Amino acid sequence: MKPLVFQPDALPPALPGKKRYGVLGSPIAHSLSPAMQEAGFAALGIPAEYLRVEIPPGGLAEALPRLLAAGFQGWNCTLPHKEAMFGLCPETDATARASATVNTVVVLPSGRRGHSTDGDGWEDHIAEAWQLELARQRVLLLGCGGVGRTLAFHLTRRGCRHLRLANRTSSKATQLAEKLTSKQCPVVAVPWDPLEISRALQASDLLIQATPLGLATGDPLPVSATELHPGLRIYDTVYHRDFTPLIRAARARHLPALDGLGMLLHQGARALTLWTERPAPLAEMRTALAQAAGRSI
Repeated sequence: MKPLVFQPDALPPALPGKKRYGVLGSPIAHSLSPAMQEAGFAALGIPAEYLRVEIPPGGLAEALPRLLAAGFQGWNCTLPHKEAMFGLCPETDATARASATVNTVVVLPSGRRGHSTDGDGWEDHIAEAWQLELARQRVLLLGCGGVGRTLAFHLTRRGCRHLRLANRTSSKATQLAEKLTSKQCPVVAVPWDPLEISRALQASDLLIQATPLGLATGDPLPVSATELHPGLRIYDTVYHRDFTPLIRAARARHLPALDGLGMLLHQGARALTLWTERPAPLAEMRTALAQAAGRSI
């Protein structure tokens, strides 16, 4: 069955007695968040629905009044809206302000409050799966927009050993590195060049893939499989039922590799807690997400 996707100007009427939340993005049909979040609300005994809303790049400001008129009390946002959403929230928390990105919005009587749960959700996942100590890690991060930007700020705040940034538009990596550099965590921009990225990868313990590569069928690997060396851990923020090409390549070389499904779970649980002010029912959300994905997390 084709996933239900709504346009901001064609949202169904809100159901009486039912709270309304959703996820905004483009593309958005692939999102598994509705199954996970609706299971969370149900476990808490809260009548709520959670909709996929397709909003094209540049269309966020026009869409928000329609969401509010349609009864939304909060939402998540994903590609390509996290940076734009930050600028559209009158109130933001410290984590959102640090990275200038927002992935979770709470609608209050006073207006919209923006949060970023991505960084903490990502760390929740790697702590659960790998028991990884970030302070020891030399990290190569590919992609400096949206989730990549958020993770870069999170890594420097948590004090990783060394952080290298690479972005297809190299100036974006350079500008971000200048903002982040500190004595606690040296940050260097790496040109988007196969040889330069190969050198950076050989000096890294953890590769984080935070570009859109892997979302579309036929996308190339962000790095050559032959560059994935023993001792390297791989984290791809993109997720698919059958895993992304990068995850498959890493596991074929018997390297520890995780995709963004676990990050989706943990950042979503943190979002649910912000909306409900109650601890998220992680077990029920995990079960629903695994069923929707067709595999374990």
